[in-house]
Amino acid sequence: METGKRPQTIEQRQKQVITRLKNENYELRKKVAVLEEENRLLKLKLEKAFLLIEELQRMVFGKGKNKQDKNDKDDDHFTGSGQTKKIDRDPASYRREDPKEEEVTNEEYHYKSNCPHCQAELTALKHLEFFTEDILPPAEWFKVLKRLTRHWITTGYCTNCLRRIAPVEIPKQKTTLGENVRQLIVFQFTVQQLSYSQIIDFSEGVLHLKLSQGEIANILESQAVKLEPGYLAIQESIRQAEAVHLDETGWPTLQGKQGNFDWAACGINTEDVLYSIGQSRGKGNVKRILGENFTGIGVTDDYGAYKNAFVAGNHALCWSHPYRKIRDLKNSATLTVVKQEHCQKVAAEFRALYEKVRQINARPFVREEREKEAKELTKLFDKFIRPHPNDPEKLRQIKSRLTEQKEYYFVCLLKPNIPPDNNKAERALRHLVIKRKKSFGSKTQKGADILSIIYSVVMSFWRISKRNFFASYSQALKPLAFSQ
Repeated sequence: METGKRPQTIEQRQKQVITRLKNENYELRKKVAVLEEENRLLKLKLEKAFLLIEELQRMVFGKGKNKQDKNDKDDDHFTGSGQTKKIDRDPASYRREDPKEEEVTNEEYHYKSNCPHCQAELTALKHLEFFTEDILPPAEWFKVLKRLTRHWITTGYCTNCLRRIAPVEIPKQKTTLGENVRQLIVFQFTVQQLSYSQIIDFSEGVLHLKLSQGEIANILESQAVKLEPGYLAIQESIRQAEAVHLDETGWPTLQGKQGNFDWAACGINTEDVLYSIGQSRGKGNVKRILGENFTGIGVTDDYGAYKNAFVAGNHALCWSHPYRKIRDLKNSATLTVVKQEHCQKVAAEFRALYEKVRQINARPFVREEREKEAKELTKLFDKFIRPHPNDPEKLRQIKSRLTEQKEYYFVCLLKPNIPPDNNKAERALRHLVIKRKKSFGSKTQKGADILSIIYSVVMSFWRISKRNFFASYSQALKPLAFSQ
């Protein structure tokens, strides 16, 4: 009697194999899908990492001239890079300007009656003139610039007040530094960006005047006390402005209590600049600088601290910031050929859009025309920010930010006298960025506060008029100079 299962047919065995292979194939497809997704994510992360490394290299080492696209140089004038497009110049523009008659301080006469070669008498004499602009020999500067004044003071005792009266304030030390050299030290420290040691070397080598680091620190502090009314006047000017540029940058403060950043605020229609050094990067700084009741327009980059810091409809975003990011992206060597070509096309589109905004902004403000033009440009803007399969992750993020903040980019067209960029604030900070690289920031919060006052007053006067700087600065040091 036969027992057990019946033997499988060939057809049955083939079906089992097919089923097993289908299951294996299904599992492999799932595994491939997972691996492909992992590979896609790894590529995105790698692309993001390479772009970040490339960005850090630019920050640390700068952008090599040979790596800069030739088309990038054409738009330096509206990205705030500080470079300008070379233009054709008249040959006369390379010559020094002829001085005015009242500017001539010395005259020298040069006469020759005989030929130096054959000693024959010269005829057909012509009279010519030329000018030499020069200064006194540096070796003799101290003879002219340095003044040492002996003061004789007669004091008397008042029997009514029971105190000794002096005609002038008697200093604590017998020999002190005068007001003029104090102003020079402030000028060298701020405008010329000299360090303490450089100021000391200049004073001793050129002026024959010995200084110490402690004296320089005390001078900066005492000057800041006198300049505080001027600082408050600039602050009030900024708060009353129709519109204000704002920007921030790093400023290390070793023993600071607030933070490691420097803020700059500039009025749209004035050269006043207000610095707030040694502060945090939080949004509370905007209210502290501009005051609680500021109703003007703020021109900024898209940093989150500026969000909701202004009255609705009064926040204008800078076009230069996204353009610079897109421009750097198109020049990236870490992208694939396909993505790089796509980014180059995207950069050209945004550049054309930005240029149209600049051209419209430069024309006289007519509300009806501006609203119509802004509506047309909004359509181009919407087309630009649409996602594309070849967008690198960084470009997706840029487009996403532009989408979220679209309305802020057209405030410069819908409001009169509002520039499309924040270059003015960036230029105001550039001076302090260079100073930071030399001095590495401030040691204490008190030192940062002193710099806030001095830099605000000094750089405001310097931006207004370089030739009248010292006259304006001297006036600012006088009591009640800003009382009116």
